Amino acid sequence: EEMLARRERVRALLSDQIGVPADNVALTESTTQGVHIVLTGLGLGPGDEVVTTDVEHFGLSGPLIATGATLRIARVRDARAEDVHGLIEAQVTPRTRLLALSAVSWIDGKLIPWHALREATQVPVLVDGAQAAGAIEVDANGADFYTVSAQKWLCGPDGTGALFVADPEALTPRLV
Repeated sequence: EEMLARRERVRALLSDQIGVPADNVALTESTTQGVHIVLTGLGLGPGDEVVTTDVEHFGLSGPLIATGATLRIARVRDARAEDVHGLIEAQVTPRTRLLALSAVSWIDGKLIPWHALREATQVPVLVDGAQAAGAIEVDANGADFYTVSAQKWLCGPDGTGALFVADPEALTPRLV
């Protein structure tokens, strides 16, 4: 009972960090594990298309590559901040099933405008929030999926993270 109470407390603390309901947060071992859960749950594979960028950490890009989906990669590494939205949106096609983006680039700290991209494209978005939670104010509302790495800016122990899922019914197997 004590362990279950602690788990619920941690879920509540992590959900507060990203501004979402605790009932929609699952504890994970890492951001990468959260990414795997989403990609597996969506059943992405050959024939599917995902838009991402050239500034993603391998914890996101590696699992994306492993799905076999076609990756459309927006070249934002050397782009001006005001051009990032347009460069990513230009990669979206009618076949795009998912936007897989960092909230903050681990390479240069550039903010990726995922809220605006989700709204503009109406394509589900998986956000790698590893470099955001604990470093900047986060509002994960509007994300379909938002991953957190608690051992980074939140200064939690290694092997701690979380995954927010706006609609758990969107994933198979279902998250309980």
